[in-house]
Order: sequence, then structure tokens, then C-alpha cells
Amino acid sequence: MNDSGANVAPRRRGHEYRAGRAATNSLVTAAGIVAVLLIALITTPLSFSHLGLVEFGVWSFVTVTVGYISFLDPGFGGMVVRYGAQGRVLGDHRIGARISTVGTLAWVAIGLTLSPVVVAIVHPLIHHLDYNPGVQRAAEAFFYWTYALVFFGSILATLSSQLIAAGEQWIITIIDVTTRIIYAITLIWLLNSGFRLSAIIWATSAQYLVSYIATFTVIWARHGLPYASPRGISPEIRKEITKFSGWFQLNSIFETLTYETDPIVISALVSPAATGLWSIAQRMARQITYFGYIPNGNLLPTISAAVAANEDLSDLRRIYVRANRIIVLIGTMMAGIVMACGPLLLKAWMNHPFLQASTASILIALAMVAGTPRQATGAAIFAMGKVGLGTRAQALAFVVNVVMTLSLVGPFGLNGVLIGTLTAKVCATTYLLIRFSKLVESSARVLILPWIGKVAIIGFVSTVIPRLLMDRWNWTLETRWHALAGLATLTLLFGAIALVAIRATKYFTREDLLWLRGAMPGPIRKAFPDRAIALLSGS
Repeated sequence: MNDSGANVAPRRRGHEYRAGRAATNSLVTAAGIVAVLLIALITTPLSFSHLGLVEFGVWSFVTVTVGYISFLDPGFGGMVVRYGAQGRVLGDHRIGARISTVGTLAWVAIGLTLSPVVVAIVHPLIHHLDYNPGVQRAAEAFFYWTYALVFFGSILATLSSQLIAAGEQWIITIIDVTTRIIYAITLIWLLNSGFRLSAIIWATSAQYLVSYIATFTVIWARHGLPYASPRGISPEIRKEITKFSGWFQLNSIFETLTYETDPIVISALVSPAATGLWSIAQRMARQITYFGYIPNGNLLPTISAAVAANEDLSDLRRIYVRANRIIVLIGTMMAGIVMACGPLLLKAWMNHPFLQASTASILIALAMVAGTPRQATGAAIFAMGKVGLGTRAQALAFVVNVVMTLSLVGPFGLNGVLIGTLTAKVCATTYLLIRFSKLVESSARVLILPWIGKVAIIGFVSTVIPRLLMDRWNWTLETRWHALAGLATLTLLFGAIALVAIRATKYFTREDLLWLRGAMPGPIRKAFPDRAIALLSGS
């Protein structure tokens, strides 16, 4: 890790780790998320109409249950990004390919090792949930296919990390959007042909296969063969990878047990239908992290390159604070829209407001926004080689979540489970922010408190008025067109209040906005004249 007092000559970071490239990556990612959202707006209601609430719940239950395999993730994707970015600064351009090879072989070995266990537990698990015989058979087949696709997706993610390490996240976005279109076309065709859960499997398989081929080809054309012999990894890096993988796996275990057990608990202790409601609310609220984490994808390679270039802690603190303020603000704005207009969003999207899921949507949104500061913090900690801090935060979250969930699921059902998750995220985030501030020789009072209170005020005042109006506009829930009209009106009101609150709290200084404008590509930069900067900053 860097020491601000170390007498080490600084190295130069490449342009791929500067603000201009990060802004380009973020803008392309944002456009990609909008495209993916539009695809989801089409495919999710169609899937729901063909599957029904129970099979839709099966989809979510199986996906999350198989996703528990993520607790075995040694973190190869992050290591490819970290060492790949550092290798570009230090002159070792093949280190990312070498670690990708190790990660791919590890995922194949894990998948084969666990296969007998999966075969042994799937039938009893599905039988316990008391589905009808037809749904049980479909759910079991769906489970096995999803299991295989999870490992293939992990291999794909490890491969894609090489492009992130090279500062080319925009390429990943283009591939992702293109293959999701293939997924949507395949899914719609299969659903209309009479397929049900199997339609999801075949469509996802087509998406993953095309994505892997495209990613492999692009990396080979731009940076050389995506895989290389692991023998070229130095003993020092091999030792670090072993240490990091152990911390990552322990962290993944705690994270999975803390945040990914909700559908299991809801299915077993509440009802399968409640799992369907959870899934609908989760899919809507997921946009919070999709949009909020747009800048975060650039943070790990940027800080990793800064560490390799021997930049001191003041530079790292500046990168961290700027990124975290933007990430948390975007996440807060998205959470505010979900909380203010949840039933309208569901009516416009699914043609049903699902009012019984309204409270659940608010709790999920609050939990997601409570975790947004942890993403930038986790990326910075990993880049600096201190991954153990994140594991301790997850251990705390696990204990809190178990106690809260077991206490509240009985009296409050679905909402009790979600309150436990929200409380766990708040505790973990608070702990991690305090420890990270000490790591970079500062304090939460300097790095966090000057802006975290402001963003909470901005989110609160922007959300309350639109929500109160929505609760009184019963006409907006009569038809989809009414819902869209009400949603457009309340979203504009939300945005206007948010802008006023941003200026009133002086969330951004003039220097912040000038830096942000300077990082933007030329055509977009023209949309932020000096007058707009003065208006938004209040100076």
C-alpha cells in the first residue's frame, strides 16, 4: 500500500485511468442500462403473463438459490482488474490473461466438484416447497440448467474483467446490450411457442454463448490471446492471490448468507406467493444499483493504477470522495423515485400496481441505497490490498441480519425479513466507512459526514411530496396510460425538487462541477455552460 511519506518516484498512469475515459465509460454504461431497462420492460411482463405468480416465484427462488454458489467466488474478476490495471502501469500486460486462466480452471473445478451435491439435494428441496407435480418437474430441470449457467456466467465475467482492467468497459456494455437483445428475441419467440421456464434457460444460454464468443474475440484482437500460462505469475503475486481468494470466499459466504437468503426464508416461512411479490419489488428496485453503480466500474482499475503509480494517499482520498459522492447521489435519486412512485411504476410496467408489495418496495429501496457507499469503499479497499476489512463488515451484517430476521419474520412476515436486511446493510456500511477512513489516514468526519447528511436531505425532500400526491391520485392506477401520465408528472416534480435541494444544500461546489464538466466528452460538455454550473452550485 502507498505511504504518503514514502520516497518512491511516482510513475505515470495512462489515459485509460483518467477522468475523461472514466466519464466515457460511465456514459456508455448509462446508455446501456437504459437499453437493458427497456428490454426488461418488455420481457418481464410477458414472462409474468406466461408463467404466473407461482412459476415466476420459482424463477426467482431457483436463481437466488443457485446463486449461493457465489459464496465460493475467490474474486478472480476483481483480481484480473486489479493486477491487470497495475500490470499496464508496470509493463506486465499479460498478467490479466494469466489470472483469467487460473480463474476459469477454478470455476470448472468447483462446478464439477459440487455437481453430486446438487443432484442429491435438488429433488428434496423442490419437493419441500409443495409445488404441484408439473411445476416440481419443471423447477428441478430449471435448477440443473441454472446451475450450469451460473458457472458459465462466472467464467464469462472473469474474461470480461480484462476489458475493465484496460479501461474499456464501454466495449462490455455494447456486447451486453447486443446479447440481451438476442435474449429478448429468443425468449419472446419461445414463450409464444408454448415454452415456459425452459424458455428462460434457452434464451439465457444463447445470450451467454454469444457474449463469450464476442468478448473472447474482442480481447484477442485488441490485447492478444485472452488466456496465458499461469506459470508467468510471479511468486509475490501468486502469494497475494492466494491470500485475497481466501478473504474473498469468506466475504462471499457472509454476503450470501446475509443478503441472498431472503427468497429462501420468505418461501419457507411466509409463502411461495410472497416470494413472487418479493421478486417483483426486487426487480423494480434493482434499477437503483444498476444506475447508482455506473461510475463504480471505473473505480477499481483507477485506484489500482494509482497505487501502482505510487500516488500518495491524498490523491486516493480525492478519487474516492468524488466517486462516492456521485455514486450515492445517483443511487439516492433512483431510490427516491422507486419509493415515491412504486405502484405507478408497477402499473405502467406490469399493468398491476401490486399495492401489497408497496411497503416491500420501499424497504428494498432503502436497503439498496444504504449499501451504495460500500461499493466505492470496497473497490478502494481491494485496490489497496486490504480486503479483510470488507469481510469483517460482512460478518457484522450477517449477525445483525440473523437476529433481526428471526425476530421479525413471525410478526411481520415479508416486511420483517426486509427490515432485517435493511438493518444489516446500515450496520455494515457504517462500520466499513469508519474503518476505511482510518486506513487512508483521515476520518469519517472529513471523508463522509460533509456530504452524506446532505444527500439524505436531498433524497427525503424529493421523495415525500411526490409520494403524498401519488397516494391521493387514485385515477393514476386505473389504466397504464393514466399511470404513465402520473409517473411523468411526479418524476418531473421529483427532479425539480431534487435540483433545488442540491443547490440549497450546496452538495456540489463550483470546483466539483468544473472538474465534472472537464471530464465529459466534448458534445456533452457543451450542455453544462458556466451559467448552469453557477445555478446548480449557488456560486
